[in-house]
Amino acid sequence: MKNLILGAAKGYGWDVLEPFVASRKKNCPNAKLVLFVEDISDFTRNKLVCAGVTLENFFFDSKFVANNTRWKIFAEYLARADCDNVLIADTRDVIFQGDIFAEFENFSDWLALPTEGDNFRGDQTGDTLNRQWLTEIYGATADKLLDKKIFCDGTVIGSRREVKIFAETLWAHVDEIQSRVNFRIHDQSVANWIIYNELLPVKNFFAIDIDGAILTMGLAGKFFIRGNKILRGEKIPAIAHQYERFEHTAQLADKIFRDKNFRANKSFVDLRSRIEQATSLLHAEKFDDAAKFFIRKFLAEKDFSHVVPALIRLWSVAVTKNFSRPLADLEAAAQIALKSVGNFPALTLKEICRLIGSSVEKNHFVDENFRASLISALTAAKNSLPAAEQERRDFCDELLKNLR
Repeated sequence: MKNLILGAAKGYGWDVLEPFVASRKKNCPNAKLVLFVEDISDFTRNKLVCAGVTLENFFFDSKFVANNTRWKIFAEYLARADCDNVLIADTRDVIFQGDIFAEFENFSDWLALPTEGDNFRGDQTGDTLNRQWLTEIYGATADKLLDKKIFCDGTVIGSRREVKIFAETLWAHVDEIQSRVNFRIHDQSVANWIIYNELLPVKNFFAIDIDGAILTMGLAGKFFIRGNKILRGEKIPAIAHQYERFEHTAQLADKIFRDKNFRANKSFVDLRSRIEQATSLLHAEKFDDAAKFFIRKFLAEKDFSHVVPALIRLWSVAVTKNFSRPLADLEAAAQIALKSVGNFPALTLKEICRLIGSSVEKNHFVDENFRASLISALTAAKNSLPAAEQERRDFCDELLKNLR
């Protein structure tokens, strides 16, 4: 059997992708891994190639978020791929704990998606985000799905033809809906709609139960760690998805799948490659090396606007470590660089404010001028909003709460 894993990585660094790539190499080594990439650094590209990943360059249409565009490129690739079975997987928050294809080696003409630990009504967890996404698109007609289990399209597995049909069908629906609405479409909502309305022309479709081979952890409730494995009951799922949402499972993935002997390569001279390597040094607990490696490049730079996500990632990893002088130097440099950028999209600003709040809580370094400027800007923004804009005012209050 020829097995294939497909994923996409837009703007991700090696520090984000390493657990996915390393766990696949260790636990699912006989499957070919192909990643469609855009906006990755020279350093990350080199690390992926050295890890045996086949890279496909692709331009992700700015009309869509990358999560949506990927279905188009996956469908086109599968039309010419030489394989029997395919796994399409998220790359940022998936780790392999076993050979997922071995679980289904006797299947043919099949397609499967895992379910999450709740229905759209949120009866088990109280979570209604998936319901909101569904209702945004389908309105009141979405109510007929409220008692249905949520399928997660962050991992999709099956035979090549059936996975291709799924990707083609999902993309056709997403493309049609996006052409007539002006808000972000969440592909998972569309995937559930086409599944429950039997719009997939495949022979053998089935659900992978939350206790099965793929554990989608966000709404799963109970799971635990035994040794170096994440378990659901007594079963070790071959895939753990959304592991990064929980501190103890994120730490486990770091412990097992990060290269503790990582050494920086000075031949990658661009700023982003430097930042991403400094982050990898942090994961390797080489704090002094990380600070020196980044700060040397930082002192020569004037424009950091193109590396904001990498700076935030560097800072977010630093703040999880035990405080030290090298970490303080690194955090100070990252915050000074971010301060020089000034204007941020809403979600980026939210993450920066969260990091400041976390840094204060953990007694890590905070640039007080940076914090004061954010407080001033958010307070002014809130005061300028009319009373009717309550949602945006609440958003400002949420950010200010982290800063004070």
